[in-house]
Amino acid sequence: MNKTRQKELTRWLKQQSVISQRWLNISRLLGFVSGLLIVAQAWLMARILDHMIMANIPREALLLPFIVLVLIFILRAWVVWLRERVGFHAGQHIRFEIRRQVLDRLQQAGPAWIQGKPAGSWATLILEQIDDMHDYYARYLPQMALAVCVPLLIVAAVFPSNWVAALILLGTAPLIPLFMAMVGMGAADANRRNFQALARLSGHFLDRLRGMETLRIFGRGEAETESIRAASQDFRQRTMEVLRLAFLSSGVLEFFTSLSIALVAVYFGFSYLGELDFGHYGTGVTLAAGFLALILAPEFFQPLRDLGTFLSRQSTSRWCSRQSENLHGNPACTS
Repeated sequence: MNKTRQKELTRWLKQQSVISQRWLNISRLLGFVSGLLIVAQAWLMARILDHMIMANIPREALLLPFIVLVLIFILRAWVVWLRERVGFHAGQHIRFEIRRQVLDRLQQAGPAWIQGKPAGSWATLILEQIDDMHDYYARYLPQMALAVCVPLLIVAAVFPSNWVAALILLGTAPLIPLFMAMVGMGAADANRRNFQALARLSGHFLDRLRGMETLRIFGRGEAETESIRAASQDFRQRTMEVLRLAFLSSGVLEFFTSLSIALVAVYFGFSYLGELDFGHYGTGVTLAAGFLALILAPEFFQPLRDLGTFLSRQSTSRWCSRQSENLHGNPACTS
């Protein structure tokens, strides 16, 4: 599939999101609120630890900050749960509308045109491929905005306490999308081949199942069993190819995330040993600044890692949208 065709299909997918745009915007807003709560809980944890270790403040005096911290944890869990519910509702609504459009088009086309393709292909499109678009709308689209907003929010929170840690995070962040895109190009082609194999297998199996009596009469049972076995083997191999690329993508994300967090930890370690004396604003590198940066460093990369996890849904949905768009654009369906 060429780049122009991919852009057309991506545009078609995004056009369908208008169906549930309000819920998608609410999902993005809840994700941003979750990011604010992450910063708040990290700042509060850093201050509590600094007061306990460096200032020797009694634990009784820190009771109120502890209570506030627990409340923030509870509130963040509720926001994450609510965001999942809103995202699911958005994906469900869009899937319902796309399936309704496909069924309307099939009804307009009539039985003569429908019989031109195996029944299994139609069943796969209506039951499986449209459902496979769910994560694209429920998770991938909202995560695209959060992958930009939340890291910038965390950098803005770290920068006032230590600019070196903020620059380390900013400097290593572009590496993740870069390598994610490199791996994703191969994953997109593998996903496309996997769905083609699934569509062939579904159509092949259902047609043979419906004609089982005829095959038995003409003694073709063994031959068709072997044919189905070969198609299943092809699908298995293509699925394993997709899984290999998925593990490779996950490994790349984990490597650069660990590398960035390690750089931040090494910087603060040498600063506390007195080997480095820069990055602060004349007050020295404090324990609170180190705790804040190290607590937020994994959260800085989490939206990018989540986006990488959902990236395969884009190529999957692009292939599914190709089938739906072809159906919508077929002259037999619009007459």
